[in-house]
Amino acid sequence: MEEVRALSHPSRQVLVTGLWFYTLFSILPTSQGTACGYALSQEFNAAENRTLRNATIWSGRVGTLVGCVSWCHSWQICKSINYFKRDRKCELNNETKVSAPNNLVVDYAGVYFDGLYSDCWSLLKAGYSVTGMYTIFPAGFADGLKVYCDMETDGGGWLVIQRRQDGSVDFYRGWADYRVGFGELAGEFWLGNDNLRTLSNSTGSWDLRIDLEDWDGNTTWAEYGGFQISGQDFRLSFGSFNADSTAGDSLTYHNHWPFSTKDADNDRSHMNCAERMAGAWWYKACYHSNLNSVYFHSSREQPGDYRGIIWVAWRGLFYSLQKCSMKIRLAM
Repeated sequence: MEEVRALSHPSRQVLVTGLWFYTLFSILPTSQGTACGYALSQEFNAAENRTLRNATIWSGRVGTLVGCVSWCHSWQICKSINYFKRDRKCELNNETKVSAPNNLVVDYAGVYFDGLYSDCWSLLKAGYSVTGMYTIFPAGFADGLKVYCDMETDGGGWLVIQRRQDGSVDFYRGWADYRVGFGELAGEFWLGNDNLRTLSNSTGSWDLRIDLEDWDGNTTWAEYGGFQISGQDFRLSFGSFNADSTAGDSLTYHNHWPFSTKDADNDRSHMNCAERMAGAWWYKACYHSNLNSVYFHSSREQPGDYRGIIWVAWRGLFYSLQKCSMKIRLAM
């Protein structure tokens, strides 16, 4: 039973069936933009350790942060929340840090939230056109998920799940690391197979886009529809390939295959492909693409050496690319 203390009596709206999940404004954009009619600064204040005072219209104990956000959504007058994880206290506010900036204060026991967004595409549609880090609340993430949103490429709204650009992060890792994710969102990283499985099985269908760059600065891309990661072996599946893709198709070969790492050999080859190719991927026997392999600081191109960041359909089997990124977006 929830303990509730009403501070005022706002007009209630019809409660929308099901839970709604939202974004935490812990935003570190990389460029200038606008949102909801006001300018976004180069760097937002983190929502952690902040609460909005003198605006609370309802206070009570709820089981989870998501439950608090759901209460806010049920009242049209609610514009933001303060959440206190230690005692599970929820405060609903009728102001935001934009409308009452002087009321946003340091509070090490609480976290401030506003917004109604569960993915990068929803953020973009709401006016958040700044590429950078956001914390979203899709289904299955009670405490939210910090992500990097690409708001510029191909109409924007892409949630980046992998990036290689300078070799600063070692991608030759085991199953446990790939399961939870590693690296830094602003640099090189893997978002984590657990996260990919939960995201891709949430409401809606996802598109996957892969962007590639060679050592001469040439760029290309490939796109797939119906992207999904499923099962305990994090099996890859997708339903379609965009024929307009300029990179060619080097992923269909891997469709419906489980993920493999150096310590979890799930391919069908007589050898351990992840170990032999120094990577981690949905290897079959072994690959047409290998975007999580060793980073070389040149194209390398040594026949017989199959390591490297490879997309066979574009630069061939022995050309190691300079940059690549993988990103997903709810299908439009």
